[in-house]
Amino acid sequence: MLPRLALLLSLVLIGCHHDADPPPMHPAPENMPPLPPSSGTPVGFLLDAATDLHLRDDQVAKLKEIDASLAAQQADIDTQLRAIEQPDKDQEKEDEEEHRRHNNAPGQGIKTNADAGRLHEVRDRNDQEALSKAFVLLAPDQQVNARKILEDHGVHPPGGRLEKKTQPEEAGVPMEP
Repeated sequence: MLPRLALLLSLVLIGCHHDADPPPMHPAPENMPPLPPSSGTPVGFLLDAATDLHLRDDQVAKLKEIDASLAAQQADIDTQLRAIEQPDKDQEKEDEEEHRRHNNAPGQGIKTNADAGRLHEVRDRNDQEALSKAFVLLAPDQQVNARKILEDHGVHPPGGRLEKKTQPEEAGVPMEP
């Protein structure tokens, strides 16, 4: 009886043995969503791609200065925006009452106003000014590659081809220009 049990157990273990785990699946680079820059600013995309852009040490140092200044400006604006743009509590209550899922995507279900719109414009202007300063530091071939990197991340490069962002909306109605 004991030899049969040992034989049965060994057959079960052999049958369940896997030679190797299946290889991990990796999505193709074109299917990957772009990551935000490490610093949170558009200039950060250029710093993150320093190797691809073949940036010199002096260029990296100056870009870091521009990036730090921009990050400080944007932090102040973001603080003001968080105070102004609050979640629409009425919509959340309505969703809960009707047992609907609430859309938690960034910018969804947010009440905004003209003041927030002006802050977004200032933020965009700060981004463009910082990128213009950054592009002055780059050689022409680096500028071409930098434009591609920014466009791939949905950022409007200086002299680039991307369309202007849409205006913020107030209570579901587009704001007047």
